[in-house]
Amino acid sequence: MPELDVILAPALAPDDLIGLEFHFLDAIAMRQTAPVLLIYASPGRSISIGRYHSFGGPPERDGINVIRRLTGGRVVGAGQGWLGLALILPIRTALLKEDTASLRNLKPEQIMNRYARGILTGMRALGIDCFYPGRDAITFEQREIAMCTFETDASGAMLFEAAVAHNRGMEELVHDLERIDPDGALSCRMYDAASATKVVRELGRDVSFDELAGAIASGYRSSLGETRRRELTAIESAQAQHRGQRNRLDSSNWTYRPVAGASPTLRNRIASQLGAIEAAVVLKADGAIETARLSGDFIANSPAIAELESELRGRPLDLASVSHAVAKTFGDNKNGNFFLGAGELSNLVRLIAGVN
Repeated sequence: MPELDVILAPALAPDDLIGLEFHFLDAIAMRQTAPVLLIYASPGRSISIGRYHSFGGPPERDGINVIRRLTGGRVVGAGQGWLGLALILPIRTALLKEDTASLRNLKPEQIMNRYARGILTGMRALGIDCFYPGRDAITFEQREIAMCTFETDASGAMLFEAAVAHNRGMEELVHDLERIDPDGALSCRMYDAASATKVVRELGRDVSFDELAGAIASGYRSSLGETRRRELTAIESAQAQHRGQRNRLDSSNWTYRPVAGASPTLRNRIASQLGAIEAAVVLKADGAIETARLSGDFIANSPAIAELESELRGRPLDLASVSHAVAKTFGDNKNGNFFLGAGELSNLVRLIAGVN
């Protein structure tokens, strides 16, 4: 029996994508359907912001749309010119072939390494000998050509996402970002042809969605095992529209992450491995933490971020208290929680506590 269903969707609306991901995370966690590899393209010109970016700007400006994904990480290109990938599994080691002891000891960054291999294999089959050097980028000759990230929900189900620069790249994203976010709320390094590239540039020819998606699907068959190509079912399409529309309209759901409090007592920002991370803290009159909110360029499982914010509430704002909350949430990786982008957890502690 095939272990992985592969679905190609060459014209998937962003709202429908979010709805599909919510549906598949639930259905796959409950073993109602097999794990899914969704490879898609979306119409329109867009930028994709991470789950934890603080952005209060308009959802559209000058023909450029802002879409928020379920996973954390950096700002990346989306829509026209980009190929997207969503791999949904019941647990984050579901299709890996290593022995039980090895799987148990895999670090979060190693999870990304394993699930990026299908992209590498597919791109190499096309003639682009790219690599995953670590963190969140896939590169060709040290130029970024794709970005990957992942999330695990409260059930343990995993969503691994990737954005591949098909015929638009990160250098175009920089200019789109200047138009949609002139105030610079969203951080992004400056890219040019020496630091970013795209599939069509490296192959020197046009590449269709079917060719690129087919190569990557074959790459995942080589790295993860037997696959079955299928279409979306009527139920899945209906769920995509229903849940996508609901999440677009409901400002109280996961897409709305206001900075903690109207006037945070403390704001601290650090340069991070992926860009920048900010902590905003509101203190009570007695000096205890009322609310704390992290935002920016990091990759973490959303239940852990909620757990950390809960753990911080009511504690004094000092290194010892913040360190205890961070260690309880992320220490030893025993509960599957992860936080990528800050380096050592001590950097996260110092950020929240406001210690430079």
